[in-house]
Amino acid sequence: MTSHTRTDYEHRLQALGICVSARIPVLLWGDPGIGKTAVIESAVHGGWHVETLIVSHYEPSDFAGLPVVTGGAVDLAPPAWAKRLAEVDGPSIAFFDEFSTASPALQAAALRPLTHYEVGSLTLPPSVSFVAAANPADVAAAGWELAAPTASRFVHVDWVLPLEVYAECMVTGDWPAMPVYDRSDPGLAAAVATEKVMVSGFLRTRSSQMSVIPKDAAARGRAFPTPRTWDYAAQLSAFAVNVGAPKSVRRLLVAGCVGDAAAHEYLAWVDAQDLPDPEKLLADPAACSFDKLRADRVYVVLQAVLSAVARQPTAERWSNAVRLCAFAGQAVGLDPAVPVVRALMRPGLRPADAAIPSEVAVFAPALALAGLLPGKVA
Repeated sequence: MTSHTRTDYEHRLQALGICVSARIPVLLWGDPGIGKTAVIESAVHGGWHVETLIVSHYEPSDFAGLPVVTGGAVDLAPPAWAKRLAEVDGPSIAFFDEFSTASPALQAAALRPLTHYEVGSLTLPPSVSFVAAANPADVAAAGWELAAPTASRFVHVDWVLPLEVYAECMVTGDWPAMPVYDRSDPGLAAAVATEKVMVSGFLRTRSSQMSVIPKDAAARGRAFPTPRTWDYAAQLSAFAVNVGAPKSVRRLLVAGCVGDAAAHEYLAWVDAQDLPDPEKLLADPAACSFDKLRADRVYVVLQAVLSAVARQPTAERWSNAVRLCAFAGQAVGLDPAVPVVRALMRPGLRPADAAIPSEVAVFAPALALAGLLPGKVA
């Protein structure tokens, strides 16, 4: 039996708080009676409104909306719980308790609120966070395994209550609070952009990991890689880095999105990277040397450059980014640079006054194939 400490508990609590702050649905898994519900409902002490739903007490129409005929047309009337959340002036949590008791029909009805914030005809405000709690199906009351489409909407966190925490807090009454964070932090957007570059680079080297649907029904009800869960992983990993969370919290979050095996491989790959600052490269492309970099690392460097230009698309930065792609193509081959130069040449990213460098000629066949060959270069 694994021994858990107060530190483990606090790291899971921080991972939960990061999911809530990032507004990414999170599902706590754990045995009955270990404080999953209590820790979520304690958010009221921090000024959050918590709307708790015991899902086995509801029908699919309580999530999809109840059909009502109005003026000759059918409208999907939102349930009372959704109306209450919409009226809250401040942050709130829609808490789906005992989620493993949700039937397949109920799980299907919950998909739209979880990803589109729509309950019937009502759109919930972005201040709402979705949290669920569940017991493993073998110990849940009338439990069901989660369907893969439902499981992929959540970050999965195993919840434990160490004796060390329970014994102390039982006596003092002072339980650790779930931390919440300001997602308007100006550094967060840049951190997310950087992490998405890393995910893109990793999946280019391990394309088989982009989508891996488990064959076992129980495994399909937990975390596994899909394009959606990789996006979750990028956002939450960046959030963890931005708030200075320990590495174990970052690992919990990434594993909760894509599973333990993919998370271990991804984070090990990220730790092995030592990449130049894209802003320095854009400032002086001629000073950059790609000769000593592997092709997969060149791809990541250029993706970082692309991300930087997308955030601040000036004519000079755009032209320098094209030059960097050309220099990289000459040094290690065109393959790592072609996807980036194609993205740069698309009308939505290229500034109207940006001069097309003559170096782009090296990509002429690839650009012609994509219908992006420029008519005139500088």
